[in-house]
Amino acid sequence: MLSRHQTSRKVNKLLTGQQIISQIVSLGILCVALLSVFGCSSTLRLKMTLQATSYDIPMFGRTAARDFTDSSTFTFPLSLAWEYDASAGFGNGSPVIVGNVLIIGTMQGELHAVDLTTGKRIRYIKIFSPISSSPVVYQRYVIFGIESTEENLISVDTHDGSIRWAKNAGGVASSPVLKENLLFVGGLDGSFHCFEAAYGSTKWRVNTGSPIRSSPCAWNDLVFCANSSGEVFAYTINHGQERWKFSTGNAVFAGLTASEGKLFVGSRDSCLYILDAVTGSLHQKISIGNKIMSSPAVGNGMVFVPSLDGSVTAFSSLDGSLRWKFQSKSAINTTPIVTPGAIFVASLDQHLYALSPEDGTVIWRHDLESRIKTTPLVWKNSLIVAAEDKNIYCFR
Repeated sequence: MLSRHQTSRKVNKLLTGQQIISQIVSLGILCVALLSVFGCSSTLRLKMTLQATSYDIPMFGRTAARDFTDSSTFTFPLSLAWEYDASAGFGNGSPVIVGNVLIIGTMQGELHAVDLTTGKRIRYIKIFSPISSSPVVYQRYVIFGIESTEENLISVDTHDGSIRWAKNAGGVASSPVLKENLLFVGGLDGSFHCFEAAYGSTKWRVNTGSPIRSSPCAWNDLVFCANSSGEVFAYTINHGQERWKFSTGNAVFAGLTASEGKLFVGSRDSCLYILDAVTGSLHQKISIGNKIMSSPAVGNGMVFVPSLDGSVTAFSSLDGSLRWKFQSKSAINTTPIVTPGAIFVASLDQHLYALSPEDGTVIWRHDLESRIKTTPLVWKNSLIVAAEDKNIYCFR
């Protein structure tokens, strides 16, 4: 049997000797490149069985509206159930979960699948560019973006580990959002795309004029995105018609959140904007005091806003009145996770916090001895977090 390097050399010679295929499509080139890494071993393919359940978190923020809520309940203190060494750091996007499988990308260009019961690796594949955002799982396909300038949105069929499709979405740094059978993704070239999730065919595309690093969200028949010029857009889901446009005072890097007819936008101008999702009119502009780099979370009648000054501020989602403010010892550029009895917060001060939803007091705190810049997950009464020490931790 040929070694991986022998297989790679054989593929390269074949390509050199067949100049007549110089016009091969870019997807074919990507497939050959990936095969040179995978070799002939199926253990390096993302081949596995995914069984959907009602507990799944198939995308960043769980739903298309991205409200970051979960119905799990906890008894404190929590105990470490397992930890997984990914041997690489993580971006700001959180892992996703389908069935009993956790899937996460790394800044070393790997996509890992981990058994949530044991914390053991199931499969992994290696790409050629950092995966800084969250993947999306649609049916049996895992779809993820990379910051490459060529094919940068890739769909892998988990039944056989093959590439289903690959597209150029302009370089992907934000987390795509899935609404029914449509996939929406923003590009670093300022483009905003709507793809059919199963086949990768383009349904519509618009140019926002500035790089998109903010993760989009969708609500009812609208999808929302924001760019580095601080502009927020609403488009109709099916046809990409611009419904409205709103300008904040600085770049928007934080992801967008929609809830009960309102759109919540955090800007680098240190303000939270609460917009009418249908009309784009401004309900409220609230000064937070420092830059907002991560999505606000909405639940329990409140909106929770993280900030680079290390604070999480809770406001009424109805009238914007201040409820409480929590202060950590370093920046927070992750999104809080809202449960009925606790608000989970991860900070660059190396701590995980569980805060009281009523007044923001600390219910539980755990020192990971490593900074946390990846949004945690709550799943089936478990708390899962990826830390800067290249490990994923599961608490129960």
